[in-house]
Amino acid sequence: MRTLMLSPCDRDYIFQMDDPDAPSEIDFEAMVVQALSCIYPNYQCIVFGGSFIYDEETKKPDLALIARDLSHWFIIEVELLSHSLERHVLPQIRAFRYGEPQSDCSMIISRELGIDLGQAKTLVDRIPKGVAVIANGASREWETALKALQTQYLTLARFTTPKGLVAFELLGSLFVVQTHLGFGTYSAVDAAIRCANSIDLPDGHVQIEIAKGSIGIWAVVRDKGHAWLTKPAGRPTLDDGAILQLTRTFDGRIAIRIG
Repeated sequence: MRTLMLSPCDRDYIFQMDDPDAPSEIDFEAMVVQALSCIYPNYQCIVFGGSFIYDEETKKPDLALIARDLSHWFIIEVELLSHSLERHVLPQIRAFRYGEPQSDCSMIISRELGIDLGQAKTLVDRIPKGVAVIANGASREWETALKALQTQYLTLARFTTPKGLVAFELLGSLFVVQTHLGFGTYSAVDAAIRCANSIDLPDGHVQIEIAKGSIGIWAVVRDKGHAWLTKPAGRPTLDDGAILQLTRTFDGRIAIRIG
């Protein structure tokens, strides 16, 4: 039995772990929503039943955890260890990782976040996302199989006191692999990428990856209306009017995605 003691040393502050097998999947999902909403205040946790099609099968996740600045998001699958890893869990994760999101994904996110449908569609189609499983217990087999699918694995346990105080223990943390910085439009006349002034890039010279791993130096300058990215040496090989997406990886690498 796992026990937590919080100060002061009083039996009312001694938490004992609940039976992890007791909650139904619906009850466990509610626990996960409660825990994530508190532990990750810079995100919004929503019930998310959007459809993903993979290998001609449709799968629907349980939750989505979306950064409030809309720079990245996570698909969260809530699972009980009593479920079959091979027949139930992995087919769903493959769909969320590699499947095609359907229109209901955008509709649900638009409704739950209170954003317009266009913004929601951009989030689903263009904004970096991760996939995570939160289960009611640890399993080396699950961890290994999910890691092979680049899926994060966390566990959640609930602790209670005799008077009904509740505590949650979340083992593991969500790792942000990539974030969206903003979109830009290339102007051939100016030989520059025009972005919103608020784009999360520092003024001055920055190293940016573009076109299949090619890395170059770009200069970021701002005026009253926009941020402009230009190359101090050479001219970008981009089509006039091209819509570009800028992203940053967890290790700080900035990249430009074309199209």
